[in-house]
Amino acid sequence: MAAVDELDSLLQAEVVRAALDRLSSEHQQMLDLAYFRGLMQVEIAGRLDLPLGTVKSRTYYALKALRLACDELGVDQ
Repeated sequence: MAAVDELDSLLQAEVVRAALDRLSSEHQQMLDLAYFRGLMQVEIAGRLDLPLGTVKSRTYYALKALRLACDELGVDQ
């Protein structure tokens, strides 16, 4: 049964990757910096030379777009 769970996890990860690929480059960048590289929003703002509010709103809309893309691809959340 563990092999089936592992396969399900791998398949779901691939679908999430496909959902990420559907996002705009701005949204991909925000999620990459925040969730894959572990930067705080203030660090992202400094790195990209953007106002903190812009980083916050882009991150919010990036997550919203990712949720929608995952829904479209049938990913359970």
